[in-house]
Amino acid sequence: MQNTDNTGGPDNRILFLLDKLYARLNVSQREAVRAVNGPLLVLAGAGSGKTTVLVNRVYHIINFGDICEARPNFGDPLFAREYEKAKNGDIPQTKEFLKRIAVNPANPENVLCITFTNKAAGEFKERLGKMLGKDAGGIWAGTFHSICARILRGHIDKIGFSNSFTIYDADDSKKLISQIIKDLNIDEKFLPAKAAAQAISSSKENRVTPEEMLTSSRDARQTLIARIYDEYMSRLKKASALDFDDIILSALVLFESHPRLLEYYRDKFDYILVDEYQDTNPSQNDLVLMLGKGKNNVCVVGDDDQSIYSFRGATVGNILNFDKSFPKLKTIKLEQNYRSTQNILSVANALIGNNKGRKGKNLWTSGGEGEKIIARRLYTQAEEAEFICGEIMRLSALGTPLGDIAVLYRVNAISNAIESSFIKNRLPYKIFGGIRFYERKEIKDIVAYLSLISNPADDIRLRRIINTPKRQIGEATLEEMTAISLKNRLPLLEVAKNSSSYPTLARACAKLERFCGLIGDLSDFARQNTINAIINEVITRTGYLKMLTDAKETDREEMVREFISAGLIYEESSENPTLAGFLEEISLVSDIDDYDEGSQSVSLMTVHSAKGLEFPVVFISAFEEGVFPSAMSVGEGNLEEERRLAYVAITRAKKKLYLTHTDSRTLYGFTSPSRPSSFLEEIPQNLLETYEPESPRGRRNYTGSPRAVYSSSGRGGEAYGKKGKSAPGGGNKYSFGGEPPKKPGGVDFSPGEYVEHKYFGKGKVVSFEKMGQDALIEVDFENGQVKKLMASFAKLEKSKKP
Repeated sequence: MQNTDNTGGPDNRILFLLDKLYARLNVSQREAVRAVNGPLLVLAGAGSGKTTVLVNRVYHIINFGDICEARPNFGDPLFAREYEKAKNGDIPQTKEFLKRIAVNPANPENVLCITFTNKAAGEFKERLGKMLGKDAGGIWAGTFHSICARILRGHIDKIGFSNSFTIYDADDSKKLISQIIKDLNIDEKFLPAKAAAQAISSSKENRVTPEEMLTSSRDARQTLIARIYDEYMSRLKKASALDFDDIILSALVLFESHPRLLEYYRDKFDYILVDEYQDTNPSQNDLVLMLGKGKNNVCVVGDDDQSIYSFRGATVGNILNFDKSFPKLKTIKLEQNYRSTQNILSVANALIGNNKGRKGKNLWTSGGEGEKIIARRLYTQAEEAEFICGEIMRLSALGTPLGDIAVLYRVNAISNAIESSFIKNRLPYKIFGGIRFYERKEIKDIVAYLSLISNPADDIRLRRIINTPKRQIGEATLEEMTAISLKNRLPLLEVAKNSSSYPTLARACAKLERFCGLIGDLSDFARQNTINAIINEVITRTGYLKMLTDAKETDREEMVREFISAGLIYEESSENPTLAGFLEEISLVSDIDDYDEGSQSVSLMTVHSAKGLEFPVVFISAFEEGVFPSAMSVGEGNLEEERRLAYVAITRAKKKLYLTHTDSRTLYGFTSPSRPSSFLEEIPQNLLETYEPESPRGRRNYTGSPRAVYSSSGRGGEAYGKKGKSAPGGGNKYSFGGEPPKKPGGVDFSPGEYVEHKYFGKGKVVSFEKMGQDALIEVDFENGQVKKLMASFAKLEKSKKP
């Protein structure tokens, strides 16, 4: 019932039916679903429903094809009556009519959908299954690696591998590289296996061969890596094994060396869809272009403003320059947001608008303006953590579920003070994308050293660190020491000290005596020095820090340095700081057995881990220059990626957003003045509710030195300082000098006194600890809760005895 009328544009009657079918989609989403033929870039802003577009687009391709090119004969009376039924009938009637006039609907097995994670692929398949039923099973849907592995299983024998190849994980690869380093007589102190593995992986992502690496090497170290790389590839092939990077690289090699096979897959895939395109690396981009240039029906979806994984090899240029690979590219922007309030989106728009390397879009919502963003200045990270906990308790008391709240930070080290405050306030929390601070291996190792120094009979801790870093004290020696210890009822350290007396320990005697000498020296040092000095001495004298530095374990190295901060903070908050007291405190912090993992918990995570998630309430902590944006990234010229990272953090919030920063911060063992993030200057001040601490300006920091007074000017709006204060000339001024605020009233309480809190009700003061001009108050409330609150924001009132 079609005629040959080719007017060039879609029939409005067909568009009407499609709009009826996709009524839940907005105009831009419907356009992206219908744009079937030719290359398409969908710029999908945060919270704009990109997964919905992808699922509906696949559904549309399989059911209706390029239906917008249909030219049915509406002059036929019978056809016209059927159209009227579809127009006025229910959705099933509309759907059946559209299927009748479909143009080249695709077979499911001819559709390729690539996602970035197995989880995303699973969710994608599940949603398609609900819409398509059994047809969904035929679609090629999966990650880059799973799709390539599927292709390789059938054809990798063409490039010299067995089709039953094995896949090495990161640990397998590192072990093989370690063995090669050993076989080539390379000093692993000069070239650690992990560093070589990272260099090889990066080369593979950029399609650099061992020969090319050798030719371009500029020093002896790179030459050695090239040799290792060459031998590594040789041994992989001998074992018919692929590492994670090889899976994509081998697919590219296969297609390049066998053009007919490439043509087969180009012909097979009528339509290609790729999600999160801003996160692709060069090899993944090459694969999409190689397959997509067959029929040009390739659709990539992503957000250049959320490209935050350059450290993993992702290249934002892949999405920015996609039009150069496909000159006839059509671009559709999804700008309507279904997640956040307009104030949150306006903050995100203002911030990301300062990036030059972007396509450009403006997020908006029909959901209302919402609350202003709260920007809170505090003196120290301890107060910041207490403020965050206090706000969470207040919100919880008002009915916000703890599971609706997230605390985000730029680097894992920031979580230390926050975790400690959560545990002290008995707030349940979960760490995502990382390990709880005191559960990390490196922290447990340093605690083991401190414990052995404090208690030489601690055999469990000795076992943990006697060969960490490596001292060539093996398991056989430790087993023999254990046997002697049990027989003579002596601590293991005592056995080690007297190892020359035991013939079975003769070969290890010198090594054991050196270890005992190290522990003895550290014990002597500990009796005369501060906690942070002891920690610093331990990580240095034991060689632990050097071990991490040599292995380029940057994150673990930062965690160890941050542990020094824990010692500093303990000393400043304790009347009589001792090593035993410090170990007792952190052992209590480490005890999480009482937490119910299935209960409602606050989420703590880095911003990178938060991508793809959303929460009604979000706190972004340490929003400070040098932290967020990080000093390293700014120094390397990556400010635009840092700004994209801040954009991602802000757009995780649905209803309420807090930005917190401090006057000083103890990080990686050093206390230094802080200043607000330069990103804060880029936010229009009319979108912020800004607050300063209520305690006097003359307060001193943990090191006893006066805090720096600083100011910087920026763009438009009100002053960032005490709420309601205007800057001369309307400038955005961060000024923390001038007249100090008045001392808050009612901060002096005594244990045993009765108080009343606006949300927690009446309670009895358990302890009162002055902290400069502020104080930390512990209250046992009548509702059964025991809370530790900062006096400056708790606003407790004295009450009569119940």
